[in-house]
Amino acid sequence: MTIFSRETLLLNVLNELAQKTNLKSSDLVFLNYDFSNQEITDLMAVLSEKQLKKTPITDQEFEKIVAVAKPDLQGIHSVCQQLVTTFIAEERFLAVFDDGTCHPSN
Repeated sequence: MTIFSRETLLLNVLNELAQKTNLKSSDLVFLNYDFSNQEITDLMAVLSEKQLKKTPITDQEFEKIVAVAKPDLQGIHSVCQQLVTTFIAEERFLAVFDDGTCHPSN
């Protein structure tokens, strides 16, 4: 992605709007870190299974799950924190994340 590509410019605007409005969006996190459709699908499948079983996970477990879904991801700890924060804000996967096991502010 080049610095002034249409995609980069759109992401810059979306990120600024999200910041100013305090919008928490997992979709925006996926866009910012260039997750593919298959990577998102794989991640959501694992999280959906854990949600159905009401299985909370730790930070380290979540990082391993994300690493399997997107092996080339840089800064995995930060990305996972962002995803946990946005999933909780979106009220998604609450049985997995909202019990305090994962700590998005760490």
